[in-house]
Amino acid sequence: MGAANGGDLGMFLGENHGNSGGSTGSPPEPPGRGGTRQAERSSAFSPVPGWLSRPCVPGGRREAGRATPPYGGGGTARAPDRRALASAAASSSPARSMAAPPLLLLLAALLAAPSTAQPLATNASAAPSGVEVRLGVLLPERNLRYPWAWPRVAPALSLALEALQPELRHAGLAVRTAFASTEDKDGACVFRVAAFKIAQLKYSQDADVLLGPGCHHISHQVAPFAQHWQVPLLRAGVYKRGGNFSTVVYAGPAGPDLKAFQAQLRRHFHWTSRVVVVFSPWSPYWEYYFSLLRFEEDLALTPNFTARVHRYEKGGDEAVRFIQANGRVVYICGSLEMLQEIMRLAQAQNMTNGDYVFMYMDLLGESLRAEGHREAAKPWQSKESPDTGGLREAFQTVLVVTSHEPQTPEYRHFQSQLILHAQRDFGVALNDSVGTLVAGCFHDVLLLYLRALNETLHEGGTKRNTSRILEKMRGLKIQGVTGTVSLNSNNNRETDFDLWAMREGESGEYQVVAHYMGPDKRINWTGPIHWKKGAPPLDSPPCVFDMDDPSCGKIRG
Repeated sequence: MGAANGGDLGMFLGENHGNSGGSTGSPPEPPGRGGTRQAERSSAFSPVPGWLSRPCVPGGRREAGRATPPYGGGGTARAPDRRALASAAASSSPARSMAAPPLLLLLAALLAAPSTAQPLATNASAAPSGVEVRLGVLLPERNLRYPWAWPRVAPALSLALEALQPELRHAGLAVRTAFASTEDKDGACVFRVAAFKIAQLKYSQDADVLLGPGCHHISHQVAPFAQHWQVPLLRAGVYKRGGNFSTVVYAGPAGPDLKAFQAQLRRHFHWTSRVVVVFSPWSPYWEYYFSLLRFEEDLALTPNFTARVHRYEKGGDEAVRFIQANGRVVYICGSLEMLQEIMRLAQAQNMTNGDYVFMYMDLLGESLRAEGHREAAKPWQSKESPDTGGLREAFQTVLVVTSHEPQTPEYRHFQSQLILHAQRDFGVALNDSVGTLVAGCFHDVLLLYLRALNETLHEGGTKRNTSRILEKMRGLKIQGVTGTVSLNSNNNRETDFDLWAMREGESGEYQVVAHYMGPDKRINWTGPIHWKKGAPPLDSPPCVFDMDDPSCGKIRG
């Protein structure tokens, strides 16, 4: 059985993300553009080669069309109040003597044009023996559909620098921030723009450390720049696997620890034989799931472990038939509307009586937030019209996996301050915790970097001793606004996750029942799961998938 499933597991154990459920090829291009159109920014850049001029869709493919930022929220931020943000002089540095890749040489030549990066001073008071640290920020500028848009992250960085002001002054450190947008004229985050802007931040602003780009589908494409320059690149948002870039630091909230969390859950519930994964190529996070929903540990423990994958393209009927034929433990990776459609059809097929469990992967917890007619913590409700409770019973078999959002007083204070600063400086009303959590991760990774830099300088190093600074960052453990911040050997933050299940009773409200603590690598159970049959379903019931068992002879006959 194990060998027969090699094709199915290949998409998790290798880089080929084909479809084992029938169709092949790359995900189709997302339909339409949902972003707000922006005024085209002035630029003196010359034309670029064709391969560079094609923006990337969230799945990582280059397309002739542009990709819609497929995230919650929406709207556009106005330009920040420049009176509230003092400008800083831009500095330039000579090119390094080391040989540069052809792309970098091309960009360096293009950068003879005036810079469009926007410098702003976030901390201008340095001791007489001061060291100036230039922070280059690369994020979407105004499109609030991105949780990591600049109007959300800029206040978080200001709050981090305010919190460290006494330490920075004592250490003689001054931090100057220069921002550059990754948006194209339509508000989409694209590599063509990001490649030019990251080079501007380095060559025109002489950035010592880079922060961004937020958009995971271009993060691995700009990482080689930071690696070549040996400059730390501080990232937050959705984790992007790929490449061995030693200068990239990932700060959460949706990191690679999801893989360990899910492996622990499967062992806890004895789901060690088979799983089904249903994913939508329209999901902005499908690459993340494919890179982390891998089953190496399951294969090591159970050589015959089976993982079957279905690509959701032809509607819910085909997906439900695939699930019936292949498994009882089902991972759903796609939109909430897709999940609701599958559950509606599963209910009609009597698949919601407790024999199946559906694990909905919702990294940023968007399904649990109020929107339209949908109430908070009730993902079974429709946002389009008042819900009569038709899916409430079916969703008793649905568990939701999200990144962990802290509930501490420190985080709540940070959240309130972020809202105030965003309104004051950008005219943006922040009311979603998705962006707050991502902004908090940027806040905390900046704290970690500056403390590691301070230690490096104290020991006689310089701000350009990147390997030494990163080693310090890996050795530190701090308490940030989003909780404990520590990095593993790959410079990835050890992140926390939550498991949600429906409460007992008629309310249909979800609650956290398990909290996975990334730094400790363990699950803290906080509440019961009310299984419809009193116990977790079997992942491989007798004589359903394995008909080679002699005890199934009568059934075969």
